[in-house]
Amino acid sequence: MPSSRAEKSRPGRPRPAEEPHDINQLGLDFAPPAEYSVAPRKEMEFMNQGLMEELESRINDIVEKYSALKAENARLNEEIQRFSSERDGLRSRVDAILGKLEGL
Repeated sequence: MPSSRAEKSRPGRPRPAEEPHDINQLGLDFAPPAEYSVAPRKEMEFMNQGLMEELESRINDIVEKYSALKAENARLNEEIQRFSSERDGLRSRVDAILGKLEGL
């Protein structure tokens, strides 16, 4: 069945068989195969091992500091509760004393 749409190819201008393709013109960020298929060297593995050990020690330090801060936070929350109950007790005693003074 014939179509009423115009054909996309132009009959007056044939496309070359091998048109050059430059992916950089497309704005895509492809890595050439040579960049991601190179196996790491022994020196890099040793350097990476040292970096991993340093990273592990830093993470352990952070975890210890986090645990210490968490314990301190719990202690401070208990102290807040103790001070709040002490304040409420003092407030009730002051109210009782003021009530007695008004009665005189």
